[in-house]
Amino acid sequence: MEKQMTETTKFVEKAKACIDELGDELSELERKAKAAGDRADAWSAAQVEKLKEDWHQAKDEMDDLADRAKTEGEDAVREAKEKADRHYEALQAAVKAYRDHLDQVTDT
Repeated sequence: MEKQMTETTKFVEKAKACIDELGDELSELERKAKAAGDRADAWSAAQVEKLKEDWHQAKDEMDDLADRAKTEGEDAVREAKEKADRHYEALQAAVKAYRDHLDQVTDT
């Protein structure tokens, strides 16, 4: 059990660090979209808000996962870990698509 808890703790720490990096990138992309003004399309302006909401949800999931792992054990959070991992991968892909789109519409 101790080894398994350590694995969950490591997973959560790594996931939180990755989510924090995505948050930093989203902040930078938001600044870029605002600086682009009229060169950024309406989708770009709306999308950053949706991505930020998704980012907050992913961050909350990691906090919940860490708390559950401490109280319920590894077996109880295995499915939640897999879901969180898929959520992070989807968020990461969405941020990349947003970055690519923003680069294209702002001609940078």
